[in-house]
Amino acid sequence: MKFIYGLGEFGPSVAGGTIIPFYFLFFLTDVAGIRPGIAGSLLLVARLWDAVNDPLVGVLSDRTRTRLGRRRPFILIGALPLAATYVLLWIVPTGLTGNALALYYLGAYFLYDLFMTVTTGPFYALMPELSLDSDERTSIVTYRMATSIITGLVAAAALPLVFSAAPSMRVGFGWAAVGVGICSALPFLLIGAFVRERPDFQAPPRITIAESIRSVLRSRPFWLAMIVNWLAWLAIAIVEAVFAYYVVYWSGIPEEDSAIILAVILASAIVFLPLVNWMSARLEKKWAFVIATGTWVATHVLLWFVPQATLLPVYVVGVLAGLGVASAHILPPSMAADVMEALEVENGERQEGVFGGVSAFLQKLGNSVALLVIGWVLDLTGYQAGVAVQSTATLTGLRVLVSWVPVVLLAFAMLCASAFPITRLVHRELVAQAEQVRARRALAEQPAA
Repeated sequence: MKFIYGLGEFGPSVAGGTIIPFYFLFFLTDVAGIRPGIAGSLLLVARLWDAVNDPLVGVLSDRTRTRLGRRRPFILIGALPLAATYVLLWIVPTGLTGNALALYYLGAYFLYDLFMTVTTGPFYALMPELSLDSDERTSIVTYRMATSIITGLVAAAALPLVFSAAPSMRVGFGWAAVGVGICSALPFLLIGAFVRERPDFQAPPRITIAESIRSVLRSRPFWLAMIVNWLAWLAIAIVEAVFAYYVVYWSGIPEEDSAIILAVILASAIVFLPLVNWMSARLEKKWAFVIATGTWVATHVLLWFVPQATLLPVYVVGVLAGLGVASAHILPPSMAADVMEALEVENGERQEGVFGGVSAFLQKLGNSVALLVIGWVLDLTGYQAGVAVQSTATLTGLRVLVSWVPVVLLAFAMLCASAFPITRLVHRELVAQAEQVRARRALAEQPAA
């Protein structure tokens, strides 16, 4: 069951979490021909849609009651439209230019993001139901993230082959989109068919939607877990979005080979996954995160000192970054899952959907702000698409974005992680209290004899 559930990570991690952050801004500017500032702006506008769809889908899935459960109907409904709308992102419609072309990508992204939310929100909300044990949850997340990183590595290795075989980069992106879209939908269909939800979590809700959201937002563990996850992935999003520019224009790697660096980072992360899981079992999750992220910070400092047009140091940094990247994949989601019992003890309700919806919105909004900033940094520093030699201002901006900006974000993530209050012992006590809450509720809802 862990394996089947883990397969669902392909869509959000490869399609949405690797290829889009790593290539979409580059695709919009260098393939579709949209100005960098406009490209970054349209992605930010698209994220405003998340202010509605992420929390809304979370609330709806928390309150849905069907014979399939709360989450599986959404996963099954959204799987195929997710694949179709992903393809729409990577085509350049004939006859559209300028603002009309930008509006096309805005609309396509609206649709893609909607169906990504419909499937992945309930998918993530399922995880705390698969086990109530804190360490077992870390193991489940490890399976999920192993799928994420391994398939991301395969995608990164396959993309240069696709680009080489295609008659143009435009056609290559289209071919890749079809394959990735199909591979994103299939695991969700399997999860909908085979994964089962816990019957004892299906009690009708007793608090209003507003009360449910307020209870999540009042939770200090929620904010700490969310900020740790948000900052770690914001650092990843910034580096992914700008790294293609950095390796092409600073390191001198050809465009079609830029994905090789991503493959190196992901391969290193695969090697470090068992170590992160071991560290989490021996230490508290938060201290494992702090240690691993400290090594990650050091790699970004090193990037600032990499000389221009030298390849070997970039590959070395990619290898060294693997421990921190593996930690970001596993530990923040596992920490967040342990907050669910704290919320249930507080108000008697399971709120995985609301929690995930609010967290996803805040994370996506932050990532979109990052893309907006990157787009305008490129614009204001004089970036010129397709020009082999960029200005000194552009190159300096790229270097800052891949070094000192992630360093600051990750340092704050480490600080917040160290303050996370739910230790292994605390969580065991919360699980026992939550079971008592459900038992009392079930007894109160039994019909009178």
